[in-house]
Amino acid sequence: MKKIILLLLAPTFMFGCKENSPLSDVELNNPALISPEITLTKHENELGRTNTELVVYLNDKNNNSIDLLKGSVSLNNKPLGVHTEVGGAPYYSLDHIELVPKRKYEFQIKLADDKTYPCTINSPEIALGDISVPEYHNMSSALVVRWGNLNEVGTDYYLELGNEDRTQEIRLSSIQTKVGSYAIPSDVLALISNGQRSDVLITMRSVTSGKIDPKFNGGSIQIIESVCKQVTLGLEDSSMEEDKNYEAYVPK
Repeated sequence: MKKIILLLLAPTFMFGCKENSPLSDVELNNPALISPEITLTKHENELGRTNTELVVYLNDKNNNSIDLLKGSVSLNNKPLGVHTEVGGAPYYSLDHIELVPKRKYEFQIKLADDKTYPCTINSPEIALGDISVPEYHNMSSALVVRWGNLNEVGTDYYLELGNEDRTQEIRLSSIQTKVGSYAIPSDVLALISNGQRSDVLITMRSVTSGKIDPKFNGGSIQIIESVCKQVTLGLEDSSMEEDKNYEAYVPK
């Protein structure tokens, strides 16, 4: 059964932002004080431009991030640099990161006593490819989204519809991913567009999870791939709509 979640967009400040943790001023030896949040993302936008990014937060119990006073974070023995968000929250990252299928990504988090704790994830065997959607679609009928081969195990897949006002997420079952297509119901399209002609982004997203060292206080490590397309939702065929503005030419 499909799982649909409607998300009304709200200003970022309503959700709050991470801050620099007080533990950034302390030499930490206890991994139980840290919850790693490791995310490797690869996104292709509606213009076909691709961006890959790695962000590692070391969160405290209040979800504020830690810049280790003495310690480090590395990926497959390559040290990650420390960066700072606009709000002052530190995070670890690596420039020119690549996401390659069927590879092991192992993060080593070293604390002040030089002990290291691993967090590992294997990238999917099949990278998320392109999705097919029409440029224009009559919202009175279901919109069919199509894709190629996907991973059968270890990865969850989602479809997301969104505009400036709201988004709606659909979690795909394993059966739906094998079929290679999904028909978004017309009532969902009307809800997103508020029944009006509207440009909507269709995003397919895959989420693969790895393993955090159990000595940490929980945490997560994920690879998230996404590809986005834009579709114009209308109430009738676009070519017919344009023809209404013109009179037929009559040869002399």
